[in-house]
Amino acid sequence: MLTFNLELDYRANKKGEKLLMIRLSKGGNHKRISTGIHIMPKNWDKAKKQVKKSHPLALQLNKTISNRITEIEEKYILLLKDDTDFSLDELIHLFQKPKSQNFFEFAYKYKLEPIKSSKKLGTYRRYEAVLNKLKEFAGKSLTLNQVDYTLIKEFEQFLRVIKGNSIDTVSSNLSVIRTIINEAEKHSLFTKKNPFNNVSLKYTNNSKNKLTIEELKRFSTAELPGIKSLHLARDFFMACFYAAGTRAGDMVTMKWEQIKDGSLCFAQIKTGKVMQIPILKDLQLIFDRFEKSTAYIFPFFKLGEKENEQTINSKITYINKYIKEVCKYAGIVKRISSHCARHTFSDISLSLNQNDIFGLRDALGHSSVKTTEGYLQNRNYGQSKVYLQSIENLLK
Repeated sequence: MLTFNLELDYRANKKGEKLLMIRLSKGGNHKRISTGIHIMPKNWDKAKKQVKKSHPLALQLNKTISNRITEIEEKYILLLKDDTDFSLDELIHLFQKPKSQNFFEFAYKYKLEPIKSSKKLGTYRRYEAVLNKLKEFAGKSLTLNQVDYTLIKEFEQFLRVIKGNSIDTVSSNLSVIRTIINEAEKHSLFTKKNPFNNVSLKYTNNSKNKLTIEELKRFSTAELPGIKSLHLARDFFMACFYAAGTRAGDMVTMKWEQIKDGSLCFAQIKTGKVMQIPILKDLQLIFDRFEKSTAYIFPFFKLGEKENEQTINSKITYINKYIKEVCKYAGIVKRISSHCARHTFSDISLSLNQNDIFGLRDALGHSSVKTTEGYLQNRNYGQSKVYLQSIENLLK
């Protein structure tokens, strides 16, 4: 048998008010549920178990108390239908609101730890840097459900004004937060409407990160001093370009054994997708300049050196340093890196085909035009050969 009793908590707040509690009793056990009402002890009628009429809000407060008791009775009846021997803890649990998961604890457990275990150290550091900024802005006790549209817009302003981040950096940071919220939705831990449905991530025009046909010609033919690293960097960039915009990370780890039947055959590090890139004349000429004394086509990795994100990125950083120097000799003032070979290939491929993005999408085996616009993946062997041949002819 469950009984109810109303009583004031023994503790008082700074105003001297006490919290009104509903005491539940069953089988000699007692539990208390808050009514959420704070009143002065002088306003509580202990005998009648109600707020005294002298209180200006007596009518409303007593109605709230009555509704609260009715709610308990209804849940009590529901429990009785399922189990007549339920405990008070089971009843109390029905009134406890689930605590929202801490944002940072969730992020580290479900996003950063998997990234770290897959040895994507660069990605891990990028995520960690964003979380540190958010922690500085919102505090380490931020919960998942506290992330709403207002917080995102205020954090965006914090990044721009306080941290002095560029538009691209701000959008990149917000995309990390969005990824974590999307993951929380999959775990049913983010119970509100996704605030990123109303947030647009903006990026600046990336045209400076591509070479035009004329610039590419100057880059590939510029007279360079006899510095081995300069020639190596240029060959690497052009190899990425001629290999249908192959990512720098894939090219830097490319081995001679991956050349099969006149093609580069490899699995992309980023996506795991198997690629077959035809090796045409200009790409073959680059490869011919390197000896087959080591396993790698380009002599950046030493025998026995581990291939992971950290070592790959260090090699690419070295290459990019000398690519910038090649640009100076070629009279190119843009900020160019090895990754720009990928965007340059995409841009020139489209220009050769009257901007037929859908045709290029089909030729490269993409399921989405957006994929073709951003990063070229899933190339179809026959069609890629046609595109590459057209580009070679154009650069003659």
